Amino acid sequence: MKMIPLARTLTFILLVVTSLSAEVEKVKILGVGNSFTNNANKYLAKIYDSVDTADADIGTAFIGGCSLDRHVKHAKEHEANPQTGNQYQYRKDWELVGKNVSLKEMLLDEDWDYITIQQVSTKSYKEGTFYPYTQELIDYIRQYRPDAEIVVHETWSHSVNSYRAKDWKLDPDEMYQKLHANYHKIADEHGLRVIPVGTAFQNARATEMWDYQVNDFDPKDNDLIYPEDKNNLPDMSKSLNNDYYWKKNKEGTWEVRSDGFHANTAGEYLGALVWFEFFSGVDARTVPYKPDSLSEAQAESLRIIAHETVVAEKAASAQPAEAAAM
Repeated sequence: MKMIPLARTLTFILLVVTSLSAEVEKVKILGVGNSFTNNANKYLAKIYDSVDTADADIGTAFIGGCSLDRHVKHAKEHEANPQTGNQYQYRKDWELVGKNVSLKEMLLDEDWDYITIQQVSTKSYKEGTFYPYTQELIDYIRQYRPDAEIVVHETWSHSVNSYRAKDWKLDPDEMYQKLHANYHKIADEHGLRVIPVGTAFQNARATEMWDYQVNDFDPKDNDLIYPEDKNNLPDMSKSLNNDYYWKKNKEGTWEVRSDGFHANTAGEYLGALVWFEFFSGVDARTVPYKPDSLSEAQAESLRIIAHETVVAEKAASAQPAEAAAM
């Protein structure tokens, strides 16, 4: 038997591996938003890294609580005077690479394939807050990245135990219905696709595993003492939000704080899975990575929900186009 020299064998293997890796096209995604963008992006790079059939560079343009009108305001400030409007934190693959950066700088930093936009959660359910700022932000992005596809990131409604739900009388289901309508309305008006993260949250909450119920816990008036009661906060195992946590006050005393709108680890993982399948086309159910704090059952549930939500969104968005072609 004729033996193939080892060097030739290794070269062949290297060529095969190189050829396979070359077939995976890397895409570049920039999320323009706020902490909800950070929530959805936190695990996105790790998910991509765990999958051999997809690759991406992920950028995040972040200002806490930033609304569409504020994005536009800073963009106009920077155009008038480059020394102003530099209010953003800039992350790449979740690593902080810049502070006090302008939106223009981030737009020009990479040849982005996709750029996402969104409204701040406290305005997402108010239709009027999207105008005229959606159009102005889209125009600004296209000024510097005309070839990038602009995509709408549908954010999520608050937890049933958020102080905003309780004190503001802001029903999460009603909030979702309104924000869902608003995001799809602006998407339809501008011919944009929607990343259905808010819908994925809503779909998850309709399952037994994530059916988080209202409790009567008052974070401002309770008998919990730190550190004795460190682990005695209300059960949040079914929540997708960061409902309660301990934090030191100005006097240095630990106290319970309430949030209920930012995503917790489960919510962040769900959001990242939706983004991943939306942009890569790879079935989220096949993702091997999961955050350590999630059980296998929880991770599997969220993968399934992400996949089914993206598939349903794609089918729904295709219907108007099919009807128009008839």
